Amino acid sequence: MRHTDIDRPIIWILGVSYFVVVGVFAWCQQPLAQTAPGLPYPGAHLSPSSGVLRDATVPRGDCRQCHISHAEDQPQIRNLFAPNDNMLCYSTSGVEGCHINRPTGATAGYPAQGSDRFPDQHIYHGYFEANSGGQRTPGVENRVRWPGRTIWENLTYSKHYSSPNMPRLDGTGHGACLNCHEPHNGAGPYDQLVKAYGPISGSGINAAPSQYDMCFQCHGPNGPGSLPPTSRSIANYYSRTNTGSARAGHAILTTRGAVKAGDRLPCYDCHNPHGSTGSNNQNPNGFLLSDERPGWYGLTDIRNNAAQVRRFCTGCHAYADQTTTSIPVEGIIAKKLPNFEPHRSYDIQHCMNGHGNDYSDPRGFNVHNPSGGD
Repeated sequence: MRHTDIDRPIIWILGVSYFVVVGVFAWCQQPLAQTAPGLPYPGAHLSPSSGVLRDATVPRGDCRQCHISHAEDQPQIRNLFAPNDNMLCYSTSGVEGCHINRPTGATAGYPAQGSDRFPDQHIYHGYFEANSGGQRTPGVENRVRWPGRTIWENLTYSKHYSSPNMPRLDGTGHGACLNCHEPHNGAGPYDQLVKAYGPISGSGINAAPSQYDMCFQCHGPNGPGSLPPTSRSIANYYSRTNTGSARAGHAILTTRGAVKAGDRLPCYDCHNPHGSTGSNNQNPNGFLLSDERPGWYGLTDIRNNAAQVRRFCTGCHAYADQTTTSIPVEGIIAKKLPNFEPHRSYDIQHCMNGHGNDYSDPRGFNVHNPSGGD
C-alpha cells in the first residue's frame, strides 16, 4: 500500500510517539540514576541503596515506590499512591509513608549535634547530617533535623506548617513540604531542596550570601508579599551593603575553626525549619529555633524575655565567670564574654540591650546583625 504525502506526517508523529513511550518505559525499568540531567548531585529518593522504600515488592528508589502503574488502581494526580500534599510524605489510608513519627517521635540521632557536622575538610562542612568517619550516613532514619510529624504540625511552634502566608499550601490549607523540597531531585546536594543551600560562606562579599538563598527566597525582599515585613527583612541583615556593618549575618571577624574572617553563620546554626522539641524534649522553641544545644528549650520570646535570651546566647558564648569554655560551633570555641557585669552568669540583663533588638530598619542591629562583640 502506497502512502500519500498527507499520510507521511501522521506516520512520522506516530513513530516518534512510539519511541518516546518506549524510551520512557525503558528508563523507568532501569535502576534510577542517582543524578538527574543537568543536576550535579544525587537525589536521595532515587538512590538504589538508600532511597525511598515504601513498597518492599518494588526495588528501592524505583518510580513505582510513589507512582502506581495504572491510574484506575489509584486515581490520584500523576498516578501517585496518595494525594499530592503533605500526606504523601507521611502516611494515608493505612499505607505508611516515610517521613512519619518513629517510636521516639523523631528520626534517629535527633536533635543534630556538633558531632553530626561534616569535618573541616569536607566541601559542605557544617551542614547537619549524621556522619561516620567524615562520610555522610544516608537514609531517612539519619535525617537528624527531622523532629517528627507531631512537632512539624504543632500550630504554635512550627510556623512553616501553620502560617497561611506560606507560598504553597497543601490540601489541608497548611504549609506544604513542596515549599522547600523537590521530591525527584532538588538543586542542593542533600535533602531534596528546591534551591541549593550551602555551608558557611560570605567572606569577601558585601551582599547577602547566595548560598543561603534557600531561606532568603522567602525571608528576603522578594519574599511573598503576605509575609510580615520582619520576616522578609532577614536577608537585609546578612548584607554588609545594607547594614554597613562588618557583623552582618552574625559574622565571625577572625579566621578560626571552619570559617574565614567575615564569614556569616548559616541559618541552621540557630534554626531548624521543621520546629523543635526543645533540648529537654519537653518545651519546644518558638521561631523555629533549634534544640541542638543545652538550654535551648522553651525559647518562645527571646526578644523580650531576658532569661530566655541569656540561655539562647550562652548556647555558644560562655559567661565570663564560667569555669567551662564555650560550646564549639563550626569548629570555633568562642572566647568567653568580656569580663564585666552583664556578661556574668548571675546578671539578669537582656543581651539585646547591648547588642541590638531593632528590626525596623535594614541597618538595624539585632541578633542577625549584632552590635559589638567579636
